[in-house]
Formats: sequence, C-alpha cells, structure tokens
Amino acid sequence: MKATLATLATATLAAGILLAVAACNDRAEEPEGENPALAVPVPEGMIRGTVLETMDAASYTYVLLDTAEGQRWVAAKQTPVAVGDVVQTNHGMAMQNFTSRSLNRTFEVIYFSGALQNLSATTPPAGHPATALPTGHPTTTAAPVAAGTTVADLAVDPVEEGKDIAWVYANKDSLEGQPVSLRGKVVKSNANILGTNWLHIQDGSGSASDGSNNLVVTSAAEAAIGDTVVVAGNIVLERDFGAGYSYPVLLEDASLTVE
Repeated sequence: MKATLATLATATLAAGILLAVAACNDRAEEPEGENPALAVPVPEGMIRGTVLETMDAASYTYVLLDTAEGQRWVAAKQTPVAVGDVVQTNHGMAMQNFTSRSLNRTFEVIYFSGALQNLSATTPPAGHPATALPTGHPTTTAAPVAAGTTVADLAVDPVEEGKDIAWVYANKDSLEGQPVSLRGKVVKSNANILGTNWLHIQDGSGSASDGSNNLVVTSAAEAAIGDTVVVAGNIVLERDFGAGYSYPVLLEDASLTVE
C-alpha cells in the first residue's frame, strides 16, 4: 500500500513539473492558431525570427534574432520586445565592426533596420498604433519596384527640361558638390537608418543595365513608395559606408516635397 502511494505521489509530481515546463514554453512556442500573424508567410524582403537577446540604448532597440537564415543582430528604433518574442523586420543595412558607445560593445555584424514588428505582442502599448510603424509612415521594403511596374509607369516630367536622373549620371563629374533639383517616383524606402531616410527614385530615364535609371537620396523628410517627389540637394560621388554599401552617385541631405 505504501509503495502504491509513493508511486502515485511520484507520478503526480512528475505531471506537475511537465505542466509547469509546458506553461513556461507557451510564449516561446506560440501555436500559429493562437497568433494568425505567425501563419502568414514571411513577406518578400523581410526576415522573421525569435528574440534570443535584447537591450535598449539611446533611441534604438538591439535584438539578437534566431532566423531561418541563422542568428543575426538587428538594431531599430525602440520597440517593446522580450526574449522569446517573434519579430519581423526588413533586411536593413549591414554594418561590420560597429561599436555602440552607449552599450560599450562592438558588433561584428549588425543590421540597421527601420522598425521591428512584434508578432508576439497581443496588444500594442497605450497610445501606440496597431501596426509596427506610425500611421502614414512609409513602408520599408527591399523590393525595388512592384511586380508589373514598367518604365512608363515611372515616367515624370523633369523639374527643368533635359535635367533628369540619366542626365545626372552622364554629367556626374561636373555635378559633384553642386546642387540639383529632380522629380521622380519613390521605388524603395528605408526609414531612420544611420539617422536619415534612404529613398530610391526613378523618373523613367536611364538604363537599368548600368544603374543610371535609379538615384539614391538621403533626406530627413519621409515619403512612401509610389509617391512623386521633388528633391533638391548636393551630388556626392563614390560615397562608401562600408560593409559593401557604396554609391557611385548620391543626392545627399536633400530637401523633399511630396506632390
């Protein structure tokens, strides 16, 4: 009888431990049925991963993500996340041997992204919009042009006759350091990376084969993909940010007007 009671007690204790462990793992292994966002395929140009480590410094949230492509460090504007959360973000800009002074830490490789979308968050913080980005904020994406878009769809009238993006590339040497004004359509946008917004604009001129159809613009102002904008700034040549990110022609610190 005593042996039977001891056996039952042991079994009950073991079952209790298993239930406790299962409860602790509920968040890290959240079923797709309970979180529909996890059942949606990862959008093109985005990555999704589980937070292994996180910390906030200055205006950034740093997360170590376990993704399908391996582990990677990502830095984005401050977002409430916790270890075990599943987050999604765009691929961002890779920086090698980046040192964070506020953290007193050097990252061998870290990706600076516009925003983190916490797919594990059941409700947003008070006053925070339901989406990861503020209302009206441009979407960040690695897709240069939407499927089906043609050169004709991108054609816009230049600010000054004959002075378009192809003209900038053809005359880049003489334009270095000079102010130019251009009109174009935004085909790619990455917000708040290295303290500025990165836009790719096209106007229907130039050739995709040599890249003369696309101009990279940095600006404090924001615009969404598909917007027609007028930008004005100085032409900079051979700007190299390291980690393979270099631009033969860049319109830097431009003013921007969405038409």
